[in-house]
Amino acid sequence: MTELEELLLAAKAAGIEVEPCTCSDPKWPLRIKGRSGTRAHWNPNINDGDAFKLAIDLGIPISVQGSGEDEAVLADDTMIWVSCDYAQGDRRKAARTAIVSVAAQLGEAMP
Repeated sequence: MTELEELLLAAKAAGIEVEPCTCSDPKWPLRIKGRSGTRAHWNPNINDGDAFKLAIDLGIPISVQGSGEDEAVLADDTMIWVSCDYAQGDRRKAARTAIVSVAAQLGEAMP
């Protein structure tokens, strides 16, 4: 699954209406459809606030366990090791990744 597909499923799970972003920054492939014409970038893979809101809206429990080399973030039943190549020792990145993964799974299970 691509990052964009995962983000679209996560948005679906949370009931967030998104659309492709027309800015030239690849970090922001989506933006939230605004009710009053305003639009905000949306990418919980890189934005702590977007990830936190996603976790709260979907009731995804988050915990950090262990320390150092054995530190992991758990979001629901998804575990991301903080020391893995993807997270590169960044707890917040590991948490965002786990949250988006769980949200995408929830979105994928929806009709």
